[in-house]
Amino acid sequence: MIFVHGCFWHGHDCTRGQRPSSNREFWDRKLSKNQERDARTVGKLIDAGWKVLTIWECETRSASELERQLVEFLSLTREGDKQIAQTH
Repeated sequence: MIFVHGCFWHGHDCTRGQRPSSNREFWDRKLSKNQERDARTVGKLIDAGWKVLTIWECETRSASELERQLVEFLSLTREGDKQIAQTH
């Protein structure tokens, strides 16, 4: 399973993932819930035997880095390796 997450909405630790300074309480609650849901979803998929790769919006800017991640993930999947490929 491959997810492509928006850095802001899913709380990535890059500049695009920074939370707004206004209405801080609202955004902290909203974005923390998104991260908790993401963690639960990935956990359920792993428990069901899926391999999971998360690609962040900021990582889609470099075609060579994106290709490297996909090739690595697909080779792990093809080999039946139980290791989970997940960035950051």
